[in-house]
Amino acid sequence: MHVSDIIATARQHNGANDITGFLIVGSDWFAQVLEGEAQAITSLFRRILADRRHIHVKLVETRFVRERLFPDWAMGYSHGPMLGTPLSAILQRSAFDSALDFPFDRIIRHAQKQAEITRLSTDS
Repeated sequence: MHVSDIIATARQHNGANDITGFLIVGSDWFAQVLEGEAQAITSLFRRILADRRHIHVKLVETRFVRERLFPDWAMGYSHGPMLGTPLSAILQRSAFDSALDFPFDRIIRHAQKQAEITRLSTDS
């Protein structure tokens, strides 16, 4: 399965379940932000865990927010080379000592920047 197939499937499923978010893909890793009602996110995360194609899945953080970061994205997408060398190098590590070591806020800022760039380019 190619990343484009994953994105298409995620967009269809997420759109039908009022889930939004952003997926960042590296050479051999994925980082994803999911937003939605707790029950929908829990159900989706269980599906991800049960899918044999996913290995070393790690839930980094859950948080409740007043408004979504990616309200217009059933599944936004960016790939590793767009991350820049420092963040890409950090994410390529196979393990983190703890979830606190994971650069979650940097990933969120990157995803928001990519979403805004894409939004601007499609508005032109």
